[in-house]
Amino acid sequence: MTATGSQYRIAFVDHAVDIGGAEKSLTELAARLDQADFTPVLLHSQNAKWVTDEVWADARRLTVFRPTHLLEKKRQDLGGGVLHNVVDMLASCGPVFSVWRALVKVGADLVHTNSLKCHLVGGLAAKLARKPLVWHVRDILAEDEGLGLLRRAAVTLRPHIIAISSAVAEQFSDLPVQVTHIPNGVPLELFTPGEPDLQLRAELGLDAADELLCMVGRLTPWKGHKTLLEAFSMVARNRPHAKLMIVGEVAFWENSYEGELKDLAVDLRVADRVIWTGYREDIPELLRLCDIFVLPSVNEPFGRVIVEAMATGKPVIGTNSGGVPEIIVDGQTGLLVPSNSPTVLAEAIEEMLSDPLGAKQMGQAGLRRAREQFDADRVAQQVQEVYRRLLNRNWARRPAGDPRNN
Repeated sequence: MTATGSQYRIAFVDHAVDIGGAEKSLTELAARLDQADFTPVLLHSQNAKWVTDEVWADARRLTVFRPTHLLEKKRQDLGGGVLHNVVDMLASCGPVFSVWRALVKVGADLVHTNSLKCHLVGGLAAKLARKPLVWHVRDILAEDEGLGLLRRAAVTLRPHIIAISSAVAEQFSDLPVQVTHIPNGVPLELFTPGEPDLQLRAELGLDAADELLCMVGRLTPWKGHKTLLEAFSMVARNRPHAKLMIVGEVAFWENSYEGELKDLAVDLRVADRVIWTGYREDIPELLRLCDIFVLPSVNEPFGRVIVEAMATGKPVIGTNSGGVPEIIVDGQTGLLVPSNSPTVLAEAIEEMLSDPLGAKQMGQAGLRRAREQFDADRVAQQVQEVYRRLLNRNWARRPAGDPRNN
């Protein structure tokens, strides 16, 4: 990500402290920018744990987000009425001007925001700086989670919206804004099929005969962990070697949720067959251990981890809601089940475990689909085409003689 020779500076704006799928995808995109055309600049929070020197060493980085009333609010608190939101936007003036000053300082040519609050704060700063704006929208929002506010802001700020699924794009279909559907990609060089690490398997307490189900995701209610635990309790009655590995940690302010899940596992009498790994960075290795990957989330905007599992050649089970049906081809690359339906989920798991040959064929079909549709390099090219269209539109604003007009 060396800036030498680059023509345009892309200012990525993300206020998150902890790493999530949005930050992973942003990092992978920045690493794949065409260095001849684009230089990444990252505007980030004061304590951003996901901004590592290894990945962002050659990018210019500015700390612009510090704790504020608006940035610390939950999504549900952004869903109030007009007066309520006016108060919040007034409280955001400090962050807006901080981002605006940073955009001026680094000479940003285009602003790319990566989260709900940054769409608002970074979007206002981009408007002040008169720079083209890209919102990378990665959420399906309820009205009480700020959807109305975001839609009103879209009409005012007129961003070019990149939606990670058609389900996400649908939230803006009736607005006078441009929306491009570009799915999340994964670095296929990291997520590859392979033999399981026997030492890792032993460390997790797995026997050779164990049938391992795996779920990866933040411990937050809408991901469907409770549904999975209930389904697993049904599977466990019939399959004495079935085990469940849950990878992830609590999300943001939901510190009590992990305890609720572990208590449920006890109540369901499967606590001794559930492995809680917490946050892990060795996701490819963990996926290679499992027999089936399951994501029982409700209205998942996309489901990046499903693609990661497919890229390692694993059969997958997801819910028939949100963006997941855009990834899983039901009956070919995996199985789709209704949300919040533990009995149906248990039946799908048992169907796969009872037909290892069919499950393997689904895994191979999923691998081909992941390579064809969800490669991070392919996604980066699609995003850069959006940049080029927006920057071409703004060339006329540059002073005569500016070399970037050529």
